[in-house]
Amino acid sequence: MTYDGPAVGQAQVIRRLAGSMARGAALVGVVTSLVCVAVAAVSVGASGVYGAAFAGVVATASALLTPLLMLRTTTLDPAAVMLASFVGLATKAIVLLIVLFTLGNGSGLHRMSLAVTLLVVFVATTAAEAWAGHKIKILIGSDPASSGA
Repeated sequence: MTYDGPAVGQAQVIRRLAGSMARGAALVGVVTSLVCVAVAAVSVGASGVYGAAFAGVVATASALLTPLLMLRTTTLDPAAVMLASFVGLATKAIVLLIVLFTLGNGSGLHRMSLAVTLLVVFVATTAAEAWAGHKIKILIGSDPASSGA
């Protein structure tokens, strides 16, 4: 008897992992954004605050794209979940580049504050997602309730 569907308990594992990733990315994104806004306020002024605040909101919101895509693929094969995770990361980077290049020349936003905050929050939230995936303890192996265990 062969089974080609998702592994037993896969949906619960992915939900747990995505929740941990979302919490970590949101917390780190908000804290990192606030630090960037404070630095921009001191070094540049109001236009730096606007640029850093906008970049922090966009980068933190885009960081939640990967866990969302993972949640939407919980019932699919593990390869589809991994593909969705990669697509989330790539889409996040593309969105941040589009924001930088389209709004970087805006009159009310300081371009360097926008760029630095986008980059710093992107790296910090991606690291937080990776750390969340590393720290979560998931039992991988045969089902303990099965007769072969």
